[in-house]
Amino acid sequence: MSRNPLLFCLLAMALLCACSKSPPPVDPAIAARAANEAKADNALKLYEQMRASGSWDLATTLGDELLKKYPGTAAAAKAQSTIDEVRSKAAQQVETRRLARLWAYNAVPEKTGGTQYTGAIASKQPLDSAAAAKRIRLVLRQHPQWGQSVYLLLDDATFDCRKGCATLPVRFDDAPAQRMKATIPPTGEPALFIDDDKGFIAKLEKAKNVAIDVTLKDGGDKTVVFEVGGYDPARLPNKPKK
Repeated sequence: MSRNPLLFCLLAMALLCACSKSPPPVDPAIAARAANEAKADNALKLYEQMRASGSWDLATTLGDELLKKYPGTAAAAKAQSTIDEVRSKAAQQVETRRLARLWAYNAVPEKTGGTQYTGAIASKQPLDSAAAAKRIRLVLRQHPQWGQSVYLLLDDATFDCRKGCATLPVRFDDAPAQRMKATIPPTGEPALFIDDDKGFIAKLEKAKNVAIDVTLKDGGDKTVVFEVGGYDPARLPNKPKK
């Protein structure tokens, strides 16, 4: 069988050219878009992790950053569909924490045995502009000997009951005012006790705000509002039996 040297040479050259041929160049714009999408996908994963865990404030930060840094990506479109809900829940979370911080709790062992538990919250507004730090406190107390009490406390001042503390107007949120019996203790301490402690606390636990009309000696009539929505009943564990 004869061979054609010329044909053999041409075939060899063609094979050599085929093996050494370089791949087509990559479009830089396409490569940049792909890299941007990959970064956006990573940012979306972190956002979704925080959203799934209920860390709404952190999820909001991550979502807003994703939308700002990677607009027009598929990941940004997905984040955009949920970011409004996340922002709303983050705001609610911040408000819940703020309300909880308004309360101060104490647990003090008594020398006679047992523990006294108290939860106290200051009025939303000061009594007047000249005394910005002067606020009435609402105190819930559980004492091992004296039982449960609810009272208003104002240091260095006294309540005036000549106009009828016995029927103190109290409003829970937007409900009409109801008259609740109140008593100044015979010891003369600057406190005004609400007699129906059980009824008052039961309504307080379901309320966001409590408004109480009081009269102060040398201070006149006042309406004091307490933002009670962050109250934690677990901090006062010795609730009296019904």
